[in-house]
Amino acid sequence: MDGLIVLGRAGRPVVQSRFRHRSAAYPLLHVDYLNSVLRRARAEGRERDVPPVLAVPVADALLAHDDTDDSEAETGSSSSASSASASAAEENVWDERPPPPQPAARADADAAADADEGGAVLCHIAIGELRFLCPVSRHVDPLVPLGFLHRFVEVLHAYLLNADDDPARLTEDLIAEHFDTVYQLLEEMLDGDGHILLTETNTLKDIVLPPTWLDRLVSTVGLGSASDRARPALTAPVPWRRPDSKYAKNEFYLDFVEHLHGIVHASGRPVALELGGYIQGTAWLSGTPEVAVRLTKPALVQDAAWHACVRQAKWASAQTLSFIPPDGAFELGSYRVAAPALGAASTASADAPLPLFAAVQLGEWDAARGTHAFSITVESRLGGARTLTDVVVEWQLGERAQGVDAAVQDYGVASTAQSLGSAADGGGSAPPDAVVFDRRRHLLRWTTASLAPGACTTLRGTLGAHGAPCRPLYALQIRFAVAGHTLTGLRASDIRVEGVTPQAKGVRNTLTGALEWRRETST
Repeated sequence: MDGLIVLGRAGRPVVQSRFRHRSAAYPLLHVDYLNSVLRRARAEGRERDVPPVLAVPVADALLAHDDTDDSEAETGSSSSASSASASAAEENVWDERPPPPQPAARADADAAADADEGGAVLCHIAIGELRFLCPVSRHVDPLVPLGFLHRFVEVLHAYLLNADDDPARLTEDLIAEHFDTVYQLLEEMLDGDGHILLTETNTLKDIVLPPTWLDRLVSTVGLGSASDRARPALTAPVPWRRPDSKYAKNEFYLDFVEHLHGIVHASGRPVALELGGYIQGTAWLSGTPEVAVRLTKPALVQDAAWHACVRQAKWASAQTLSFIPPDGAFELGSYRVAAPALGAASTASADAPLPLFAAVQLGEWDAARGTHAFSITVESRLGGARTLTDVVVEWQLGERAQGVDAAVQDYGVASTAQSLGSAADGGGSAPPDAVVFDRRRHLLRWTTASLAPGACTTLRGTLGAHGAPCRPLYALQIRFAVAGHTLTGLRASDIRVEGVTPQAKGVRNTLTGALEWRRETST
């Protein structure tokens, strides 16, 4: 990686790290390139389609410029080395050790490798009104810079927002207000050569003190700064945890979250499904406790990526998660669920346990009215007392779509949902629904807060077009969540905490999903 840039709402840099390329134009070139791509995408109404990794071919000239500078530096260092060797020979100094590599030679080797690969790529993510950029001119897996960008955002949330992950609160004004803290974090997390250093929040808090209201008050009246305070030792026995952690109430919680995503045929038959999950933990434990977690079905866990605190040998031998937990909220690990849990998870399977069913119908074009009649039905297939929540249905209607006039029917009772961006109650115990048509993106979004077991809800209405029929996308995008439920039954069977007695500990299970539900199309 070459460095990191944070862009504000207007597309201008707010803060950036040091860059391994000495040219000041190098980071600005990537900023201008991304802004031009975003402007074109906004004009065409496809801003969300901009890929997270962009090729920047015009960076070749700057890479070649760096090659020339490094070659000149190497020539100077070679001359100095030759003079030093001559002096050593005159003094009859015998040394069998090979000469150490010179910094300029190492820089030249890196620049030569960059020139052989050619160009650069730009990895970027959007969080609220901010964009985080990471130019890359070396051969590296794009997941590395993208993962680092997300980790940097998590650290900013922990420092500036007290772990509140609401992206709307991470603003340009907040970054500017705490510019010194953000820049110190950049220095500690990424060095000038693009190497990742520290990423653990608890370790960073020992080096870069989080801003507090008292710091702002002290700096305002001019009594000193936070740097004047004594800092703790940087040699903590566990890098992800402070050794002096103290809590009035010792508590430990785990959240098992499974995520189902894939493609479903219009008949409800899965075309391709994948099931993965992650474990989110919250530890408010004093001292340095030991935690051991046993799972009900550990054989289902595949391709696990555990937090550094997990003892890999213990997991491999006894299928037990043994670790010293980080302070506060943390992600213990992520994994992929073995195929038998879905019948045939990554292939078509008629027996896959889908928690819902959806159907969409699109009528013929009515030239006199300039509309299509349509209906979208979502039915819960859950049993017991489980409820579908946060159901979101999105349908791309095509560039010709001009508007939507629709109403929601729950349990056969029509609601008063309006067409463009309004929400209405379904009457009685029916959940509130919201129907929104995004004119800029030509997108219909239908949101249902909750759907009881076996319940069915339908959105009926018309799609308006100007002069010609609409050409909606062939599939719906459906997202949902189910609290207290998992498809696999994977959960914690036993949690043991040693070193401290927790006053409370618990486990929650959640199923989330993102399905592409295809519709019947006429040939």
